[in-house]
Amino acid sequence: MKDFWNNRVVVITGASSGIGLALLENLSRYPCEIFALARRANDIEDPPSKHPACKIIRIGVDLQDTSSVLDALAILHSHTSGGVDVLFNNAGITAHGRFDELSLEVYRKTFATNFFGPIQLIQGLLGGLKKAKGVVVTTSTVSALYGVPGRAAYSSSKSALHAAMESMRIELKEEGVRSSLVCVPYTETNLRKSGLDVKGNVLDEGQAKAKLKTPKEVAFLLMKVAKDKEARLVTFDFSGSFMKWMRNLAPGILEKILYKKLYHDFH
Repeated sequence: MKDFWNNRVVVITGASSGIGLALLENLSRYPCEIFALARRANDIEDPPSKHPACKIIRIGVDLQDTSSVLDALAILHSHTSGGVDVLFNNAGITAHGRFDELSLEVYRKTFATNFFGPIQLIQGLLGGLKKAKGVVVTTSTVSALYGVPGRAAYSSSKSALHAAMESMRIELKEEGVRSSLVCVPYTETNLRKSGLDVKGNVLDEGQAKAKLKTPKEVAFLLMKVAKDKEARLVTFDFSGSFMKWMRNLAPGILEKILYKKLYHDFH
C-alpha cells in the first residue's frame, strides 16, 4: 500500500525517549529510513512492530556540543545524498526558576539545547532538505507564545527558535523547504526529570498536575503536521489556542491568569 511515509528519509532528534521514541516507533512501521539522534542513541532498540524494510541508523549527539553536532552531520551527510524528507526537530530541555534567580549558565545551557544546537543541525541539513523539498517539524510549547512566569529561560529559548524557523520558512519557500511549529501541551515525558533548576542542577521534578497527553498521541499529530503543506503554527488543545489568541487580544487578562495559575511556580 502506498503511503506518505514509504521510502522517506526521516531524521528525529531526542529519539531515545518520550515523543522522539514514540515517533520512531510509529514511523518504523513503514519501509523508510530513520536517523535516530540522541545522547543515548546506543540505548535505542528496534521497535517490535518495525517493518522489515525499515532501516534505523542510530547517531549519538549532544546538541549542547558544537563538535558533537558536526560529527553527527558528517554521518548524516554520508547517508543522505538523496535528500532529507522530514526533520523532526524534537529534542529539548526545560528550565524552571524566577528571572531574578536564574544563573546566566542556565540560559546558556537552555539555549544551547533548544536553539543553537537545533539551528546548527538544521543549517547543516539544508542541502538535503532543499534537494527533497523537505519539512522541519519542531516540537515546541505553549510557553514559546508568551513569557511564562517561572520559565524565563525555557520560554525565551523556544521563542527564539520560533522566530528563526518562521524566517526560514519564508526565505526558503521558493526552494520548497517548509517549517511547522507544534505547541504541544503537558505530555508524559521525562522533560522535568532532566531539566535545569536556577543554578543549572538537574531539576528532577514530577509530572505537571494536569491532564497529560501520551507521547504516542503527540507523535501522531507531528506526523500529521509533516504531511500538511499549510501547517505553520499548530496548537494541540484549548490551552494552546487560548494563549495564541489572548496574547494579542487581551494581554492584560492573560498576564493575570498566568500570575494566578503559576504563582506557586515562582514563589
